[in-house]
Amino acid sequence: MSIGEVKATLDEANHLLDQGKATIEGVGAALDEVSGLVLATLHDSRRAEAEQARKAIADAIREVTLTLRVITTAQENGSAYRKLLG
Repeated sequence: MSIGEVKATLDEANHLLDQGKATIEGVGAALDEVSGLVLATLHDSRRAEAEQARKAIADAIREVTLTLRVITTAQENGSAYRKLLG
């Protein structure tokens, strides 16, 4: 693989990561909206199902946050390597 091909591949990867990031951000926005409604509905409930739902929402929010961090880190590392190539 030539340097030009590596650069093109890194550029394409960055573009695909942008698309993935936009998708995950959309999921996160929808999750924020839904979680607010669910948590308000379950506010006073101490049932096991309510506790499980609260935990599932917290887990999903954490996964969205972590995924966005991973994408950002991948883009930063890819961009840094791309700059080294010139």
